[in-house]
Amino acid sequence: MMIHLKRNWPAKILSLLVAIVMWFFIMRDQNPVMEVSYVVPVQVQNLAANYIVEDAPQSVRVVLSGPRDTIINLKSENLKAYIDASGVSPGQNNVTIHFNSPSGMSLMEVKPDTITLTVDEYAEKKLPVEIIPLGQISDNVALKSVTVIPKEVTVSGRKQQVMAATRVVMKVNVSGQTKNFSSVADLEAWDNAGNVLNVNINPAQGQAQYELNLLRKDKAVPVSAITVGQVAEGYEVKGISIKPVQVTITGREEMVDMISELKTEVIDISGSTAPVEATYNLIIPDGIASKVTTVRVTVDIQRKA
Repeated sequence: MMIHLKRNWPAKILSLLVAIVMWFFIMRDQNPVMEVSYVVPVQVQNLAANYIVEDAPQSVRVVLSGPRDTIINLKSENLKAYIDASGVSPGQNNVTIHFNSPSGMSLMEVKPDTITLTVDEYAEKKLPVEIIPLGQISDNVALKSVTVIPKEVTVSGRKQQVMAATRVVMKVNVSGQTKNFSSVADLEAWDNAGNVLNVNINPAQGQAQYELNLLRKDKAVPVSAITVGQVAEGYEVKGISIKPVQVTITGREEMVDMISELKTEVIDISGSTAPVEATYNLIIPDGIASKVTTVRVTVDIQRKA
């Protein structure tokens, strides 16, 4: 038996090698090696807490090579590139974009594979919020008060930009407003020249609450007659008529809103046995105006039944 195994051993070895090569080509045809490209996100790692970068690429393209079965089973959402920022310093830094290939895959290309990363020191500070009105309030409206929420915000980002920020403003359109209103708008950080700075503001929005008063408001109010004294014995007041029954008053909104009626001057009916009819002045408070200043009042007095 051993003798037969030792015979023609070169041919047998050659046959084995041919079989292996054929197996390789057959397997390659069934599960060929392929190249595929992916756009993957880029993470900045190991950045010092007092540094900030804003120009790092959001994504890069990577080309991978591997068997078709491996590529089919690969989950692209798990692929991520990264920048090791442990050695960077303020200013411009040339850094490499790294990518760790999944098991069974070979990395063919990362594009771009190096970038220039601008690093700045991180800073933050607090600033009050100011209101910048757009337009003008009507001449017949007075600003009673304005409240801004929040009163103070945190400005953060690149140190140079943050240190240049002197104001945080909120623009509010006040044109045409005649009643109390509120407005919500984005906040902006300005330098001394009024330039908008590229910084983070927390919170990013503010709310302004305006209280307004009309300098001139018209309102119709009823008129009431004021009588004093007692009619003669055996007589009684059957009713009181007033012409006009209401008048229009004008004044500042807060004053007009406090008035529910206008009264006449005192009408004395003491000892009367007949209707009392005359023109009487209206009592008009200071700061209030009315085109009608007198009314005709008739107090109907009759003998008791």
